Amino acid sequence: MGEDVVLPCRFSPERSTQDTEVIWFRERVSPFVHRYKEGQDQYGEQMLQYQGRTELLKDGLTKGSVELKIFHVQLSDRGNYTCFVRCDLDYDEAVVELKVTGL
Repeated sequence: MGEDVVLPCRFSPERSTQDTEVIWFRERVSPFVHRYKEGQDQYGEQMLQYQGRTELLKDGLTKGSVELKIFHVQLSDRGNYTCFVRCDLDYDEAVVELKVTGL
């Protein structure tokens, strides 16, 4: 709790990163935890509790890594996160569980 955490997610890169959409979400796709589309982060429908607290680590995009960094983790952040990656008509998703313990 209170620390930064990185949630892992990997996919098979087949296209340019410009064509790749990445959505990290909890129960529903919208509002989302973090979204990356058309080469940019999209914050328009981001969940209020994550505003200013997330970063998609783009260094690994071309290698198929779309890790999400969450800053200053809170107890309310614990639970399942879905990583959804779409390249044109191809898509895949994975679920990552974040466990948070108190100080």
